[in-house]
Amino acid sequence: MSKILMGIMAAMAVGGYLYYQTAVVPMKNKLEEQTAVILAQDLRDQEQKATIAAITANAEKTAAATAQLQQQNQQYEAEMAEYLDIFRRHNLAKIASARPGQVEIRANNRTKEAFDAIEEISIRISNPKP
Repeated sequence: MSKILMGIMAAMAVGGYLYYQTAVVPMKNKLEEQTAVILAQDLRDQEQKATIAAITANAEKTAAATAQLQQQNQQYEAEMAEYLDIFRRHNLAKIASARPGQVEIRANNRTKEAFDAIEEISIRISNPKP
């Protein structure tokens, strides 16, 4: 009977070893692979969240800048309407013929101011502050 028991124990040991090699080892390898995949996915998710946060912050800055530009545009349009109204109310040809020296000096001064303002704006646009 002890030989039969020894045979059974040997068969169980061989069966256990084969089970370990065919089922447990591949399962461990698969588990390690899945762990690596999960870590890679977590890293990708963190990168995506950082990218989304950066895009959101950039969109907020852009929206604020756009709102500011729209407000400035409204101010400029109001100024333009005011200046056009002045031109509509006055006959510049008649005034220029009556006082040519005075009109020429004022027109030259205002033209210089306008060109200086355009130049200043162009410099600010070409060299933005970070």
